[in-house]
Amino acid sequence: MNADDVSVEDFDFSRGRTAARAGSAAWLALLAWPLGTFAWTSAGSRPEPWRVLWVAAVAAVFVVCWLRTTWAVFGPGRPAPWWPAGVVVAALAGMPVLGPPWAYVSFVFVVSALAPVVRGVAFAAALVATAAVTAGVLAAYGLPVGQIWWVPLVIFAEAGAVSALLGMGELLARLAAARAEVAQLAVDNERLRFARDLHDTLGHTLTSITISSQLAARLARADPEGAASRMADVERAARRALDEVRHAVAGYRAPALSDELRRASGGLALAGIHLEVSPAGGPIPAAAETLLAWTVREAATNVVRHSRARRCRIALAVDGGAATVEVRDDGTGPPPGTAPGNGLTGLAERLAAAGGRLETGPTPDGAGYLLRARVPVEPS
Repeated sequence: MNADDVSVEDFDFSRGRTAARAGSAAWLALLAWPLGTFAWTSAGSRPEPWRVLWVAAVAAVFVVCWLRTTWAVFGPGRPAPWWPAGVVVAALAGMPVLGPPWAYVSFVFVVSALAPVVRGVAFAAALVATAAVTAGVLAAYGLPVGQIWWVPLVIFAEAGAVSALLGMGELLARLAAARAEVAQLAVDNERLRFARDLHDTLGHTLTSITISSQLAARLARADPEGAASRMADVERAARRALDEVRHAVAGYRAPALSDELRRASGGLALAGIHLEVSPAGGPIPAAAETLLAWTVREAATNVVRHSRARRCRIALAVDGGAATVEVRDDGTGPPPGTAPGNGLTGLAERLAAAGGRLETGPTPDGAGYLLRARVPVEPS
């Protein structure tokens, strides 16, 4: 894979959001140091009950507020200000009881919690206050300067990293929204094309039918033969319009497989989905080709609109007295138990009428979604 093969659309934003939330929760493992130290020192003595209760309450508030903050940060929008405030309050409340280990650990969470809700000068002031309080607490516990001087540097370095990550997250969220909009535009453009084709096909013919009908109505009494001639013109125009509609609809209802593969490639590319096509390696009978073209159209539309996939593969085959097409993507697919939509239902009915069948569901390895259509063909 080279750089030209990679695009922002290759990333699954929902999956990345889940991974980011899980990663932020994993940072809570740092609390094992101060809490473990407190438990170890308490095991050799009998601490006052209020200290134990105080530590338990501080830890509970700290964990809940941190998780709620990061859950909102990696979602649409910003967290409510009281959750980061809860992280700050819990961090301060733990200083007198949990000592230097808590001071060393808590500022990491405080900086990360404040970054999404405090910006600009206010954020800089919050960083200075965090550095001052952390260094002051460590000095109050008697730690030498050699164990304190680097703490403000780490705080400001972390603030820069967190701010950069938040900016990247906002950019990716905008790109995800743009990707969804592009996919919808591809579908809307197809609908507009269909409407435009019908208008161009029928507009002139229907206008001539209207004019001839009005003229025939005027001539009905004064010139019956002229009126009959006009009505004959109307009949011919109506038949011509019916033929035009049949030709227009046939272009949609009986598509060519090559055209559908080309349209699928364009639509998937617009949605940022990389498509690979494996040809059949032999001729496909016309009747089977039409059904496979329908399958490709429906499957590609579903991939664009619903799958949030990054890659898609269409494989054609003719063997064993059947023509087969498989459309496999690495997206999510519909949730289990979801009823098939009208498109898949109609496709299954068409295939069944020709003696074929439609299979849909997760891929065997569970890493995507698979649609397979099989149509019997006469042996050559």
